[in-house]
Amino acid sequence: MTIPRKPTDHTTLRAAPNGLAEAELSVVAVHPEGAKSIAIRRGGTVVLGRTYPSDLVVADQSLSRQHARISVSASGEVEVVDLGSTNGTFVAGKRVAKARIALGETVRVGDVTVLVQAGPGGGSPSGVEGYDRFVQGIEQEVLRARTFGRPLALLMLRAERDNRVSSHESFAKVSSLLRPVDRVGHYAEGHVLVLAPELGRDAAEALAARIARTCAPLRPQVASFPEDGTTVDELVAACRDGSSEARAGTLADSPAMRKARAEVDRLAASELPVLLLGETGVGKELLARRVHEGSQRKRGPFHAVSCAAVAPALLESSLFGHERGAFTGAEKTTRGVFELASGGTLFLDEVGELSPAAQAALLRVLETRTIVRVGSERPIAVDVRIVAATHRDLDGMVTRGEFRQDLLFRLEGAAVQIPPLRARVSEIEALARVFLDEANRANLRGCVGFDDVAKEAMLTYAWPGNVRELRNAVARAVVVAEGNTITLADLPERVRRGRAERQEGRATVAPESAGEGEIPDFREHIKNETRGLEASLILGALRAHAGNQTAAARALNLPVRTLSHKMKELGIKKDG
Repeated sequence: MTIPRKPTDHTTLRAAPNGLAEAELSVVAVHPEGAKSIAIRRGGTVVLGRTYPSDLVVADQSLSRQHARISVSASGEVEVVDLGSTNGTFVAGKRVAKARIALGETVRVGDVTVLVQAGPGGGSPSGVEGYDRFVQGIEQEVLRARTFGRPLALLMLRAERDNRVSSHESFAKVSSLLRPVDRVGHYAEGHVLVLAPELGRDAAEALAARIARTCAPLRPQVASFPEDGTTVDELVAACRDGSSEARAGTLADSPAMRKARAEVDRLAASELPVLLLGETGVGKELLARRVHEGSQRKRGPFHAVSCAAVAPALLESSLFGHERGAFTGAEKTTRGVFELASGGTLFLDEVGELSPAAQAALLRVLETRTIVRVGSERPIAVDVRIVAATHRDLDGMVTRGEFRQDLLFRLEGAAVQIPPLRARVSEIEALARVFLDEANRANLRGCVGFDDVAKEAMLTYAWPGNVRELRNAVARAVVVAEGNTITLADLPERVRRGRAERQEGRATVAPESAGEGEIPDFREHIKNETRGLEASLILGALRAHAGNQTAAARALNLPVRTLSHKMKELGIKKDG
């Protein structure tokens, strides 16, 4: 659907000269909520922007009011001109003021992907919902599946790169293969999701096979509840190339990680509680899932809760649930994760952060295998296998009286030590490649890799935040990179500083020689962790507000001047 407009000199679609016979062309804009298109003649122009009087209006905050002009000459040459936009116009990953492009070549304007194609443009495939609304539907169906113990399937259909926007016809064909209860939602350029309530794994795989046969350009990926995930994020991640985190887990193939995985695999078949030990960000949750998937409980639910992320006052409610009216704001009876995970596995991350009261409550549940909701006196039986994790020295905490020894005995049926990333240097490049692909999809970028200097810096940096820090560093680099190759300048300042210090001979410990038990200076570790968190929060706020620093500062409750100073300090460039 196009937006009605008053004719203006710079947006008029001019007729082809001399009665030239012309093929039908269209400008297509793919955005987070779907796609829009407008016809364009040879010798004509189309202005794309956020509001009227643009010809093709896409209400995306990353666009300027009039962002870019696309022209097609009488001979069929296509030119794109940036109209002084805030967030820029990019061709082949490079910001341009003006450029010639081929038919079918994509251009990024803000967060929107645009191309000129032969033939009429298609809007969003018929019946495809916007992502936000579709996610609400998944949440409702997941709750229903969990409540009534019914299956649920989610399929991601991805078009081959060369057929992405032109594959709308294929996406439309999918609806003929679906049931009336199934729903289709937009995910990203060339990607849609199919929600199939009460469809088990085998039936979902059969549906995926039919779609692959009928709609050749589409490649389906299946995730099912509860086997592949029990939340929206987990199910979507399982569909997204089998989840980048899952792929990262398969690429973690150093001798140290092979040893850790072998221990986990031996323990999985038992009912022993497992305690995973290792620094923050090494991938403890991935191994916890491996315990679950290798156990007799694999068809049951897997739930994870971070004991450090939940406010102490709400932790018991989160773990054990609460009755309506049990405290201010408890408007309905809610089950805790122990009930939700019954019959499956419960992963308690950062268990060393539990308060003494929470430790006592957890010990009681592990001994009696019953929970009592907050505000109730009725015991409820639960059947849960516990996998716990911590970066703390629990033995030392016991000695200091900070952690209950009897609780440690209950949790430590078997302990597995997970090595830090600096002891697994051989994995860094493969992991970075996975995270690069993930960030490209999330940000509609086309970064192709890392130059030699950036690669050397990553391989020799100590990564105190481990795999999580590497993932955030790559995601940030993709966002700030001006070209289609990640350079040293695109990496976080702490990574660049580490390389400079090593070149000057001031590095005290070569990260590649660090052993499993060696950690950086405590103050430096905390400093790096804090800087990583600051960068993540600032980048998230900037993305949420389309690069508008004033709006991002307001969201972060910071003065604009402070935000600007922080961005400079952390090496975060203005997006455009």
